[in-house]
Amino acid sequence: MEYAVLVLLTIVSCILFEYSGLTATMKTLIASYKGQFKLMSDKTLSDEEKQKQLMQLVSEQIKLLGKLIFGILLFVAPFLSLFFLQKISARLNPDILITWWGLLIPIITVIIYLFIKKNYGRLFSNR
Repeated sequence: MEYAVLVLLTIVSCILFEYSGLTATMKTLIASYKGQFKLMSDKTLSDEEKQKQLMQLVSEQIKLLGKLIFGILLFVAPFLSLFFLQKISARLNPDILITWWGLLIPIITVIIYLFIKKNYGRLFSNR
């Protein structure tokens, strides 16, 4: 039972990761940092213009970091729900996550999820 719940929570976490846009946020944040270094090395701008543009970049980076942290918390939230599910059933102990099976089952589930997602058209197109 607890392993089935772990598989279900892993699938929910995969779906949340897919729709949270973490990869796009990371790419935008990295591009913003690269732009910040280019701006700092630009010799054509005055110090006031650089400062103004840097402040805009920093405010954008803070927003992106907040979005990134929220996305990571959303990704981890299904596993944190084990602490609440423990109150419903004592068999759903969050300590399962630190056992060998508790580590292997989410990894195997993610691999199967990615395989099915990648090959969905080929697997289910005959129906």
